[in-house]
Amino acid sequence: MKHPKHSAGFVLYHRPAHEKPRGGRGTFLRAASLFVAAACLTLSVTVYPASAATSMSSLQNKLNKLSQSIEQHKKELSNAKKKEAAAKQLESDLKEKVTVIQGQIGVLKSQIADVQNSIGVKEQEITAKEAEIAAKEAEIADQWDGFKQHMAAMQELRDGGSVAMLASVNDLYELLTFNEVMQDISIKDTEILNNMKNAKEALQNDKAVLEEERTQLQSKKAELDAQNSQMQSKQNELNSSVREAQLSAAEAQKAQQDAKAAIESDEMNYEAVKKEIQKLIAAAAAAQPQLSFTGFICPLKSYTRISSEYGWRKNPVSGVNKLHAGTDFAAPGGTPIYAAASGYVQVAGWSSGGYGNYVIIYHGKMSDGVAYSTLYGHMRSVATSAGKYVKQGEVIGYVGSTGNSTGNHLHLEVWRGGSKANAVNPRGYIPMR
Repeated sequence: MKHPKHSAGFVLYHRPAHEKPRGGRGTFLRAASLFVAAACLTLSVTVYPASAATSMSSLQNKLNKLSQSIEQHKKELSNAKKKEAAAKQLESDLKEKVTVIQGQIGVLKSQIADVQNSIGVKEQEITAKEAEIAAKEAEIADQWDGFKQHMAAMQELRDGGSVAMLASVNDLYELLTFNEVMQDISIKDTEILNNMKNAKEALQNDKAVLEEERTQLQSKKAELDAQNSQMQSKQNELNSSVREAQLSAAEAQKAQQDAKAAIESDEMNYEAVKKEIQKLIAAAAAAQPQLSFTGFICPLKSYTRISSEYGWRKNPVSGVNKLHAGTDFAAPGGTPIYAAASGYVQVAGWSSGGYGNYVIIYHGKMSDGVAYSTLYGHMRSVATSAGKYVKQGEVIGYVGSTGNSTGNHLHLEVWRGGSKANAVNPRGYIPMR
């Protein structure tokens, strides 16, 4: 087929009069990303002059960059949301730990108060015991003074009154009895003093026991004070970590606001570029394609196998049953992809609809009198550009696994009538082995 004249241009979308534009921030981005492919995704097609190809290509590049920027900001927004959620979860976990620590500190303070009270009681007992020891010492001192006086009197009796004592004794029995009485008095005084000394020693032992118990209580209190100090430090650390988590959450919220603002700005610019392209489309809407071709060739010179046929199936990525509107050719990554027929490149770039890097070519009418378009999806890279006329067999890209794909392959669709709504089984048009 001969190369058509530049005046023939290439196919773009012309919205039917009955179709109303969709509004709202939630839908315009999807619409903007698809409008450059609108000839293939809607019900009718038009061709604009080739003189607009350069402008269209430049605008499409802008759209691609804006689309990439929007996706990047969306990732930033998603990451910021995850960071905020993680920070808030961390804050919650830390606050829970602070609550536990506070409970432990409360228990320690109660134990410290109990030990301090026991120390106070023990000190009172020691003071009372000291008073008992002092009283016993005074009693011993008094008893000792009396004993000394008594012993002195008896000594005087023995020293100065021996003769008188003997003179007064009438018989031997009285003499022996008097001697025994004097010995008994001496023994009794000695016993009393020994008992008082023993009582004093017992009181001193009791005091020593009390003092040891007080020392143990003081040691226990020091231990509890140290634990309380550690708990207080841990609580301070946790409170500091809580503040850091709160700061991190605040930063994540700020990052979300920035990302949302950037997305909104990019979307506004996207809409502005879309309007510029719509002006080009409107200016060329009257032009009609003068393309024709006799048939298709296989877009791959070699491939491993047909990995998925046209028809209804469960999507391997989403798991939803839907129409698989094309045929998948499994082939190594980087395998050249060729135009199945000559025509104008309508779309060449990234698809937000799952095709990844993709190309759409409008071929004009075949010998059956019907216009056709073909779509090539999941490319590793694109080797052509929108508005360019390509010949049958010309390289337009390379096999890859971009978009919603689970492995290297070429996804090929054939659109009868130039509309995706009329996608047909490629096996009826493309030579396959």
